[in-house]
Amino acid sequence: MKTAYYPHLACDGIRKNKRMFIPCMITTVCMISIYYILCFLSSVRVSRLIPRGAATAGAIFSLGSIVVLLFSLIFLFYTNSFITRSRAREFGLYNVLGMSKRNLVRIITLENLITFLISLALGLTVGISLSKLAELVLVNMLSGNIDLGIHVDGRALMRTVLSYSVIFALIMLVCVIRVYRKSASELLKSENVGEKPPRANPLFGLAGIIILAAAYRIAVSITNPVSTLLWFFAAVLMVIVATYLIMISGSVLLCRLLQKNKRYYYKAKHFVSVSSMVYRMKRNGAGLASICIIGTMVLVMLSSSACLWIGSDRSIRARCPGEINLDVHFSDPAQLSEENISVFRSAIKDFAAGRGTEPKNEGGLLYIGLTGLQQDSGLICGYDDTSAGVSFDDLRNILLISREEYAAISGEYPELEDDETLLLVDRCRFEGDKFTLLMGDVSHDYRIKETRTEAVLRDSSAQLIPTVTAVLSDPAAAIEDFDALTDGSVDRFSMEWKYYFDTGLSDEENSAFARDLETALGSLGFGGDAGSGYHYFFLDSRAEESADFYASNGSLFFIGVLLSLVFLLAAVLIIYYKQLSEGYEDSKRFAIMQNVGMTGAEIRSSINSQLLTVFFLPLFFAGLHLTFAFPMIRRILTFFALYDLRLFIITTVVSFAAFAVFYMAVYKLTSNAYYRIVKGASKQRI
Repeated sequence: MKTAYYPHLACDGIRKNKRMFIPCMITTVCMISIYYILCFLSSVRVSRLIPRGAATAGAIFSLGSIVVLLFSLIFLFYTNSFITRSRAREFGLYNVLGMSKRNLVRIITLENLITFLISLALGLTVGISLSKLAELVLVNMLSGNIDLGIHVDGRALMRTVLSYSVIFALIMLVCVIRVYRKSASELLKSENVGEKPPRANPLFGLAGIIILAAAYRIAVSITNPVSTLLWFFAAVLMVIVATYLIMISGSVLLCRLLQKNKRYYYKAKHFVSVSSMVYRMKRNGAGLASICIIGTMVLVMLSSSACLWIGSDRSIRARCPGEINLDVHFSDPAQLSEENISVFRSAIKDFAAGRGTEPKNEGGLLYIGLTGLQQDSGLICGYDDTSAGVSFDDLRNILLISREEYAAISGEYPELEDDETLLLVDRCRFEGDKFTLLMGDVSHDYRIKETRTEAVLRDSSAQLIPTVTAVLSDPAAAIEDFDALTDGSVDRFSMEWKYYFDTGLSDEENSAFARDLETALGSLGFGGDAGSGYHYFFLDSRAEESADFYASNGSLFFIGVLLSLVFLLAAVLIIYYKQLSEGYEDSKRFAIMQNVGMTGAEIRSSINSQLLTVFFLPLFFAGLHLTFAFPMIRRILTFFALYDLRLFIITTVVSFAAFAVFYMAVYKLTSNAYYRIVKGASKQRI
């Protein structure tokens, strides 16, 4: 056989099977272009355009490129497996006509090489063309420096070429091995494999329901954000396993139940559809499960990343209530005096006056902080050696403040005895009439005069652990016996003064103001009995903090959109191949039914019944997964200081509605391919 004939056969094979090759190549082009764009955005040149937060954004895009590459590896193996399986009869016919396995390998190699080179060339062209647009969008989102020059990143280009060359080499190797392992008769009969009616395995279905119920219980029962983060990935894996078990076993069971329902089954539009579905639902159940999982991933990414980006301003104001934020840590309870605080206030006021401004919208709090445990008895433990292994749900931030501090915040001066407290709880509940501070063998009991749901710090919403605040007549006396128990080796409690204010200056001026003020405050000391001065302090500006915050949220939203696009393309291709394979399988059945008297209208009605019976199951389960995942995702978002429930509900509902519209549009488009295949085989207009 002439060598020049192999390229002709390869091109002819691609042309004749363009229904399978073209969608796969389009998806591959999109994956390659998105991978190049992510590598491009993580480059050093782009990071220079983002003055602040560049390291965070670069790390996120690098991680995103790895996710795209891994998904490309998995998905391209899936699509190639489908194409190879669909063309097995063609390869078997070549083999029977005298073509050796070595010749088949040449054709397959050339086909893969042609599709790879075309996909790579188009993918890089699209990626390079859109990379500038992606850069401009990103820089604009993060308030960076606009650069209108066109650039091609050589490192990103080489990474893309090398990565996808390795993927296609592995795909080609697997394809060759599959062809070599099967005989000509096995290849010819491959279309008839799996025609035995599958049996529904009730144990698999029951296991899937139990695992899914356990995952849902985890999602709705865990209330602590730290515990949520630990259990999140376990719950995700459980949902994935349960979805496959339920879809594979449950879809077969559904068809069996429909067959037993005589009033439903023995109708023209249902009889053919159900009887044909029952033979392939075990195989196609995995496809439905894959579509469901991908849809859930898209919904979670879009809703959470969009919520983070839209709510960025409110989140950063929760973390940084003032344009300038100061946090002073004292080393001794005796330092908690107005005299020491006035030293800072005077220095800040003088420094601000030198910059032509003054502190505005001031606020703050002087408090003693502990980390404790809330037990069943209603006891709060400041520290207890026996508390190891207690659930994260029991952790509490404990704040001790004076009546004067509370009066400055609320305008109410509570009348309290020395052994009484006004208890304020934030994001938790406290039952009982006694509040106890315990450390080792030392404890202090206080009668609870009143319990209120209230947060005393404007930035307390940024705390991950629920807070219990005790208003006392003398907070320092409450811990004076605890100091000896620490031996000075471990800080069991902190003494802090949080202070924030606005300056009315621009972001750049506030950043410089904070840096210079930090230097000026660094040389301060105290007078009085606490002559050793403060322990240490933190000072930052909202402008500096928001740069990194916006870089994180903006990058997450940007990459969430790109990854959602990749996953949506994968879902579309899975749906398309599902419709394609089912169309070829059903075309012969509908041709036979038409020969025995089934009309074109009845065939169309039967096809609609078949498609609608199972096609929207993934959408239903994706919505169900998202509903139960909602509480868990919401708690994870608290790590980003996002507590706006209404905003998250809106973004979730809008994301699901948009995905549902997209899903129905895909159904309409892919079902047309199914109709054309069946119509062509039946030789009659349907």
